[in-house]
Amino acid sequence: MISEPDPLQLFAAPPGATGPPRPAATPDRAARGGGRIVVLSDTHLSVPGRGAHSAAALRPLWRGADEVIFNGDVAEVADERLRGPAARQVVELLRLAEEDGVAVTLISGNHDPLVTDRRYLRLAGREVFLTHGDILHPAISPWTDHGKHLARLHADAVMSLDPGKARDIDAQLAACQHASVVQWDHFVTRPHRRGAWARRVPDGVLRKTALARKLVKAAYYWQTIPRRAMGFARRFAPESRFFVFGHIHRAGVWVDPGAGPGGADRVIINTGAYQSPRNPRAVVIENRRLEVWPVVFDRGGHAFGPRPLTAYPMEQVALPRRVEDPGVERSA
Repeated sequence: MISEPDPLQLFAAPPGATGPPRPAATPDRAARGGGRIVVLSDTHLSVPGRGAHSAAALRPLWRGADEVIFNGDVAEVADERLRGPAARQVVELLRLAEEDGVAVTLISGNHDPLVTDRRYLRLAGREVFLTHGDILHPAISPWTDHGKHLARLHADAVMSLDPGKARDIDAQLAACQHASVVQWDHFVTRPHRRGAWARRVPDGVLRKTALARKLVKAAYYWQTIPRRAMGFARRFAPESRFFVFGHIHRAGVWVDPGAGPGGADRVIINTGAYQSPRNPRAVVIENRRLEVWPVVFDRGGHAFGPRPLTAYPMEQVALPRRVEDPGVERSA
């Protein structure tokens, strides 16, 4: 049995600490139309069969939008074995979006930690908070064979932070980003010599054992992730009503009762993935409304399902990047 502290308390603020004040709505801004923003994540572009079929296959999802936000792991650019085709897919994605007149905003994840320095966004006067989600567990990807090494790398990076910034979200995410970069350089793309015990076990048995271990770890992590996400949002995004993340490949919507600003409920949204188990979803923000849509995984072109899974009214307008409004805080 795995034993650990209550995930909801993992990101608890120190006693007496308070979050930043929530900005008041601006009447003239609220009166304006917000445009259409589409949020996708974990497309894992590289070669056909690995993630989303291609950049062109994603095109139907952003058509008609003003902005598309890729919330981490847009492509397998950190894996040197797939970096070439993955990078070409990112270039094609940017070209197609520009051709369609759609702004592209990238947030880095653990499979593309250096694609951008942007690690999170705050939209609609901080009402919506987005980050990839690899920060939610100290091992980043605890289901992997090298999870314990990642946890140590992550801990070392956190310990190296200036003590005055140890609880700062930018510093925490930078430490996570560093661990992800080292992960690919030392534990994935470079082969490692098996231990003495592993060398005595037939390859087939070893693969089945490793797969079973990964499935058990992933199942446990999937059970704890909603409370981890709730604890993270309480600590680092207390003014948000919506927390959108990806990373874990488990699509879902959960509610943290009374945890939002003014005692409102906070909605926790995971957008699934285009890799196994291939359950992608999209968040669409338009006209003071946030919707969660299923995405039909089709090699000929990924498309929205027939209707949204759920929808929520918003208090403030989320303006896309193509709309000039310097008063909107798009990232901290």
